[in-house]
Amino acid sequence: MAPDRRPQIVHADAPPGAPLGEERRALGDLDYELVATEASSEDELIANVKDADVVLAAQARITRRVLSSMHRCRAVVRYGIGVDNVDLEAATENGIVVAHVLDFCTEEVSNHAIALLLALARRLLPLHRDASAGLWRRDHAWRLAPVHGQTLGIVGFGNIGRAVARKALAFDLRVLAYDPYYDPKAAEEMSVKPAPLKELLAESDYLSLHTPLTPETRHLIGVAELKAMKPTAVLINTARGPVVDEAALVEALAEGEIAAAGLDVFEEEPLAADSPLCRLENVLLTPHVASISPEAIRLLSEEVGRAAGDVLRGRWPKYVANPSVKPRAPLEDRHE
Repeated sequence: MAPDRRPQIVHADAPPGAPLGEERRALGDLDYELVATEASSEDELIANVKDADVVLAAQARITRRVLSSMHRCRAVVRYGIGVDNVDLEAATENGIVVAHVLDFCTEEVSNHAIALLLALARRLLPLHRDASAGLWRRDHAWRLAPVHGQTLGIVGFGNIGRAVARKALAFDLRVLAYDPYYDPKAAEEMSVKPAPLKELLAESDYLSLHTPLTPETRHLIGVAELKAMKPTAVLINTARGPVVDEAALVEALAEGEIAAAGLDVFEEEPLAADSPLCRLENVLLTPHVASISPEAIRLLSEEVGRAAGDVLRGRWPKYVANPSVKPRAPLEDRHE
């Protein structure tokens, strides 16, 4: 009689031969095969994952066609919070659990958002260029924003949005929050005022985005929303690029409809060198690094391995993006 087949875990977008040490440690004493793969096309991705019991995915696009081809797959585990690269509807229809890591990079992204806010408010890059060129206290140096006493509007009041609020309050900013699914108690406990989006846009001196990318939030900030903001306002996006209509943002920045923007994410990544954003003086750009620190990546890898192990042991993973799914294999002990 042939021995039972070892469950196969396939990383959809890691260099072949990658050690994946943190994932292996989190998987513990399971008997499994872990394979790192890369693909340059959807067909190649399908060939790589067709026999997988669990797929680990960072940036790989797990489309309906990919999901439909994985006849053994029990779960897709996403490296991160957002699952916009996974077709959740198709995964649910196919009985595939989609796990993610909701507590990833909370401190890193909130720190980055605050750093962008402070750098733009205090005009650090122009001042650095002045000082480096021997230019002392130019006109713009006398127009630095005070930060304290101003209003920060937060769109998306999940883990990261709340962390931004906590840090902003320490700078004596007034904080408004918009989130159709927020916890009113959390806002009340933090002295954060819930506000409709229209009111938040009109009152905010700084607008910081922390919402996932969904059909509902794609281009949430567009022409009308930018026009509703103060001409002195600053927009900060460390969430997902397509939450903002980038063409509308470029026009608003060029026409002075808003004062400045700090962006870590973009509609198309990597950002093209000839993007209009690269030519604007009132923009501060970083290359989608807000979530990164060695410790955050280590913990993320551990949590991904732990989620894969939970599914292979017949347990629900800690965080599930499609909780209504009827799994192909029975799962017990759903984490609350």
